Amino acid sequence: MKIGLRTIKTVIAATLAMLLANYLGLKFPSTAGIIAILSVTNTKTSSFKVGIGRIIALFIAIIIAFICYQLIGYNPWAFGLYLLIYIPIAAKYQMAEAIPVNSVLITHFLNEGRMDVPLIVNAVSLLLIGVSLALLANLFMPNVETEIREHKEKVDKKIKELLKQMSERLDTKSLEGHCDIYLARIESEINEGEEYAKNHLDNRLLVKDYYEISYFQMRRMQLKVLKDMVILLEDIEVDAAISEEIRGLIETIHETYSEQNDGILLKEKVQEVYQYYETKDLPKTREEFENRARLYQFLTEIQTFIDIKVNFNMGV
Repeated sequence: MKIGLRTIKTVIAATLAMLLANYLGLKFPSTAGIIAILSVTNTKTSSFKVGIGRIIALFIAIIIAFICYQLIGYNPWAFGLYLLIYIPIAAKYQMAEAIPVNSVLITHFLNEGRMDVPLIVNAVSLLLIGVSLALLANLFMPNVETEIREHKEKVDKKIKELLKQMSERLDTKSLEGHCDIYLARIESEINEGEEYAKNHLDNRLLVKDYYEISYFQMRRMQLKVLKDMVILLEDIEVDAAISEEIRGLIETIHETYSEQNDGILLKEKVQEVYQYYETKDLPKTREEFENRARLYQFLTEIQTFIDIKVNFNMGV
């Protein structure tokens, strides 16, 4: 059985919350532990938002509960009326996660049969203790920069391998390289890498850097173009002499493909290939025309593929 870091942090935060609440002489000290359990999240940002949201939502809940208890008395009917009013308000203002926690605190007034200042201070103190210790626990987050870098390298490596397969397909007319398998693996690596990047971003409270997420999004856009290129490639049947320039272009992209390559020189290379085909003789048959059209469309997709990287670097 594997015990994760979040589990360890939750146990420590909940235990310390109950001990601190008990030390301060607060009523219902176990509630502070429950609040801590529910407030330890996957990232620093989400934990901070949840904590602040619950504090604001508690004051709203106290006001509603006070009115309900004063109108009906300290009984289940008053608590039901409180829920009827509080739940829609909390849901409307995106504080739904605060409903269970704050409602438990509201039951303390019901159990005590009163709602005076000391008991209100007790409820607020329990919430602050639980939320604060959860926030402190979430300050300790694993560094996932290594995982992000590894997934970026894997994505780039697999895209290079796919480009190699495409070049060979133009040369041999064989698709034995199983391009669909490469596409699936690239997408899987992008998904995993983007998830790490999002967690890394959410664990930065003060300075936000969106580069890593943008990088995986850029590769995802390129992946969509690669999928279209593979589909086109299946129907292209031209002589090696006709496809030689495009094949050479793909080889160049394969050899220079990396995070550091801004794509400017490759974009110029694409224009050279366009100019080369403008000098070729026109197709003589319908079949040659259709294949040449697919080849031209394939070249257009290559240009789009490179433009995505160029635009990304310009925006960084």
